Amino acid sequence: MQKRNAGHVVAAVLFMILMVPGVSAAQSASRQNGAVSTRETCYQCHFQIKSLKEGSKHAALSCDICHSGAKEHLQSFRNKPATAIDQAACGKCHGNQLNSFMRINYSAQARKEKGVPTGRSPLQEKLLAPHGFTKEHNEPRAHVFMVTDQFAVDRFIGGRFQYKKGLAGIHQTGKAWDVLYDTGRELPETAKAGNATCIKCKTTDHILQWKYMGDKDPKARWDRSSDIVAFSKATQNPMGCIHCHDAHGAAPRVVRDALIDAIDRDGAQTFARNGKTDLKVVDFRGFRKIGVMSKTDSRMMCAQCHVEYACNTGFEFDSGKKVDYDDRRTNHYPLKNANDILAHYKKLNYYDFKHAVTGARLVKLQHPEAETYWGSAHDRAGVQCHQCHMPKAKDQGGKMYTNHGV
Repeated sequence: MQKRNAGHVVAAVLFMILMVPGVSAAQSASRQNGAVSTRETCYQCHFQIKSLKEGSKHAALSCDICHSGAKEHLQSFRNKPATAIDQAACGKCHGNQLNSFMRINYSAQARKEKGVPTGRSPLQEKLLAPHGFTKEHNEPRAHVFMVTDQFAVDRFIGGRFQYKKGLAGIHQTGKAWDVLYDTGRELPETAKAGNATCIKCKTTDHILQWKYMGDKDPKARWDRSSDIVAFSKATQNPMGCIHCHDAHGAAPRVVRDALIDAIDRDGAQTFARNGKTDLKVVDFRGFRKIGVMSKTDSRMMCAQCHVEYACNTGFEFDSGKKVDYDDRRTNHYPLKNANDILAHYKKLNYYDFKHAVTGARLVKLQHPEAETYWGSAHDRAGVQCHQCHMPKAKDQGGKMYTNHGV
C-alpha cells in the first residue's frame, strides 16, 4: 500500500513539474543551447505573431532586432524584454521615409490659432464657449510636431509645459522632453483639457502598456483615468511607424482601439468596398488588438486620428449625470457622416458641454476630416488620403519612396 501511494505521489509531482509555465518547451529549448532561440521558439508562446510574420517581407528578420533581452526572457517569462518602438528602429532600413517624416515644413506656421479672423474657424471661440478647446486651438503642423505642439498648447495642461529654448525651440524636433520642460505652474487664461486617451492618437509609445479601450488592468501601466502629467512625461515620441505598419510582417494596419471597436460595430457603412471591410482584427491575449489589412487603405489608417471622437469626460442627455473616465464613452468613435454625428451622440446618451450663451447641449466635434470625406466625389472615385497627402518622391539616387512628411 505504501509503495502504491509513493508511486502516486511521484506521478503527481512529475505532472505538476511538466505543467509549470516557467519550464515551458520554449524555455527548455533555449537553455539547452544557451543562446537566443530561433523565431520558431518565440512562436510557441507568441503564436499570433507567426501568422503576421511568416511569408512577409520581414519574415527573415530575427526577433531580437526589435526586442532586447530575449535570452533572459526565454529563461523566465517574468523577465520582460524591451521593445524598440520609436521611428529609429524602422529608419535603419526605411531611411527615406523616416527622413521625410522628420523634415520640417517651415511654410506651415507654428501656433497659428484657428479662432482668429484670418484662421480657418474665426467663430470657434463663440461656437465652443466655454469649452477648454477655445484656448489656443491651433492649426496643425507636420506629424513630427504632434506631441510637442499638443503639450505646449495653452488648453492642454494649464500652460505649464513650455519650450526649453523659448520660442527659439518651436521648430526643434526630437524627444519631447529634450524640447520641453515642466515649469510646475499654471498660467492664467488657459485650460486643462488634456487626457490620456487624447495623447494615444499622437504617440505609439504606450502601445504595450495600454489595455484595449483604455480599461483598467493590473498588467496595464496606463488607462483612460491616468494622471495626465505623469502620462505626458512618459511620452517622448510622436506617432511611430508602427501606428500604420505592422512591425512583424510589414502589412498596413491600425492600432487605435476605439477605431477598431467602431469598425467592428458598424464598419460596413464607412470603409467597406463591395460590402466588405478589409480588416482582420488580431487579439493579443485579451489585452490589446490590432487591425491588419491585406491592401493599404489610408482611409482607415488616417481615421485613427483625423476623425471626431469623444475622449474627455462629459454628461448624459437624459439625466445630466457626469460621464467619467471609468466609462468607455470617454474613448468612443461615432464613425458617422458629419451630419449624423449629433444624433449618434444622443443615442449614446453623451454630450461634451453646455453652450455658454444658448445652454444647448453640444459635442465639440473635433477634426472630423474622415467623416466629411466619406461619400464625397473623391471617395466615390476610389481616391485615398495618401494619394494626395503622401505622394511618391525620388531620392538623390533616383529611388522611389512614399513621402511621409504629411
